[in-house]
Amino acid sequence: MDWQDRNTNRGRLAATMAKFDGIVGKALLTVEERKNELTLVFAKNRYLFVKLENGKLKSDSVPE
Repeated sequence: MDWQDRNTNRGRLAATMAKFDGIVGKALLTVEERKNELTLVFAKNRYLFVKLENGKLKSDSVPE
């Protein structure tokens, strides 16, 4: 792997992680568990939804 490959991978990781910026440093208030889904509720109305779909984890953050 050369330096260009590493920089490309860092860019993809940064773009993927950007959706979590809204919850960084926020207090976790509650965790709600449902079948194949977790909802994490953070301070200031921030939510993180983690789902299991076709054997893979998917996540969505609100607001993004």
